[in-house]
Amino acid sequence: MPTVDDVRHQRLYLAQALVLGVPAVLAGGGLAILAIWAFFTRRTYMGASEGPLLLIWSVAGLCGLLAWLWLSGVYLRRGRSGLRHAGALAWAGLGLGMLGALGVAGFIAFALVNGSPWQVLGYLVFGPLLLFPSAHLVWLARGQMR
Repeated sequence: MPTVDDVRHQRLYLAQALVLGVPAVLAGGGLAILAIWAFFTRRTYMGASEGPLLLIWSVAGLCGLLAWLWLSGVYLRRGRSGLRHAGALAWAGLGLGMLGALGVAGFIAFALVNGSPWQVLGYLVFGPLLLFPSAHLVWLARGQMR
């Protein structure tokens, strides 16, 4: 039987997932699929080093999005114990996605420091917004049960 604290965390997480996760999945997933498609069909537009980097970054982001969706469903259905029993593959995918999102956040920070306009903050929707609910999942899985 879930405790009041568990229900409160699930509601908070659901709000995070809807507000931050859904836009990131739609925008980031669309961009990752577009980048993978561009790698396989439009290779002549990319240099020798940009193509593989784009493919690795896109696949990592797509793995992260799929793992986040999977782990979110597990948490919302089974709670913390479900997260603790989730497979290592889901957590590895989430970790890959978080690394890809940190790369986007690094790009945004670099662009802002070097005088780019504030429009680069729009890139936050391509992954970094999902870092907050992902970190919440990791915290819930590692935290102590009451």
